[in-house]
Amino acid sequence: MPVNHGGRSAALRGTGRATIADVAEQAGVDRAVVSKVLSDDPSLRVREETRQRVLEAATALRYRPNFHARGLARAQAGAIGLLVPAGNPLMVPIIAGAEEVAAERGLLLWTASHEGGLTERYLRLLRSGAVDAALLAGLRAGHDADELFRDPHLPTLLVNRRSVGAARWVVLDDERATRLATEYLIAHGHRRIGWAGGPAGVDTAERRQDGFRDAMAAAGLELDPAWIVRAEYTASGGAEAAATILRSPVRPTAIVAADANEGLGVWHALHAHGLSVPGDVSLIAIHKLPAEDYRVPSMTCVEMPLKQLGRRAAELVLDLPWDAPIRETLQTELTISDGTTVAPPPPATRGGPS
Repeated sequence: MPVNHGGRSAALRGTGRATIADVAEQAGVDRAVVSKVLSDDPSLRVREETRQRVLEAATALRYRPNFHARGLARAQAGAIGLLVPAGNPLMVPIIAGAEEVAAERGLLLWTASHEGGLTERYLRLLRSGAVDAALLAGLRAGHDADELFRDPHLPTLLVNRRSVGAARWVVLDDERATRLATEYLIAHGHRRIGWAGGPAGVDTAERRQDGFRDAMAAAGLELDPAWIVRAEYTASGGAEAAATILRSPVRPTAIVAADANEGLGVWHALHAHGLSVPGDVSLIAIHKLPAEDYRVPSMTCVEMPLKQLGRRAAELVLDLPWDAPIRETLQTELTISDGTTVAPPPPATRGGPS
């Protein structure tokens, strides 16, 4: 499709200055595509022909992106709002990442905590103009935030949650993380593996459980329903899940915890039942708590790029138009921490279910 060098939009003819919308119209693509092409975003997957068409249109229109100004163009309050689940230490690196981007743009980051949903007080605050963009982390289904995504004055983005009613989210690859954790246990010789999963209906919990099931199926291992338990992403939730799993006549030799907070509860419950970790039961969790490097012994975890998630969320909500669809899964290298809670299963249990 050739670039139209003469068909400049009415908006451009009136102002004499090209906008990202003018480039998009000229190239016949979405504004989000233009933004990603011009910023050389590695997550963009388009044909080389499309990329060249965008670059030619930008050149023909003499469009000069100012990324700092673009981030501040709509700013009135000079602040981003970030809502996070109350009392969850895993939010600390997400906040740090978003705050870095805010500081780079000359903005403040306001944070507040929630209990899974948005109260009317928060909705009023977000709509009042107190912040110029909103990042919503850890919301549950039925979170009452859908109307925010229709507000042109408040760019909004879900962080590590997908929602049926929202077309704007950025998430981690939770399914891949859980596959990696389960495969790590299998590589150590475990065949009887339990699952302390997250709450039913929570997006991350569903994706992590899918990863666990996929890894078990790929290894040809049986899933014992008594070893698959859902709980809250809390230490108390993990303790309850482990207690339920241990009521089975045959216990697993290892447990995957869907969350590091939950993993602490699983660990505590195993010790409360007189079991050694990892001597009797191995344990691995998704995410790494900020203080885990200073715990002795430490829990084996799949480290997730939470700070990078916070940075990327802030960049997206500031750089893209308020109504541009954002459906992004961060593709980064995942690593297993040097914890001490995984070992081969006890000799008497090796060789499969008894």
